[in-house]
Amino acid sequence: MKHILIVDDVSTNLKCVGLILYNKYKVTTVKSGKEALDCLNTAMIDLVLLDIRMNEMDGYEVMKRMKSNPKTAGIPIILLTADTDQESEKRGMELGAADYIRKPVEPQILLDRIEAIWDMEE
Repeated sequence: MKHILIVDDVSTNLKCVGLILYNKYKVTTVKSGKEALDCLNTAMIDLVLLDIRMNEMDGYEVMKRMKSNPKTAGIPIILLTADTDQESEKRGMELGAADYIRKPVEPQILLDRIEAIWDMEE
């Protein structure tokens, strides 16, 4: 079973996205960038759903650190954000995000985009 890490500093967002995924995937949730990086060093993660706006370490910084670590550089990242500006999306894609989904998350779109990323890897 594929393992997805959800990173968001808002508990409600973690629960909502987790509920969408829990029947199909193994799901781990964390509330900070530091926790995400710690988790990535100890668990086998297949994909990261990453919020951009978080306290202490934002999603862009988490992505930079993931991409600079050979162990985590190849893990696909989907950015989840309430940001509506195109600069935010552009920056995320330039840093190496596999996709970008705006909140509130539409369940079927999220599931379809995750599957599309894994289909491309095969």
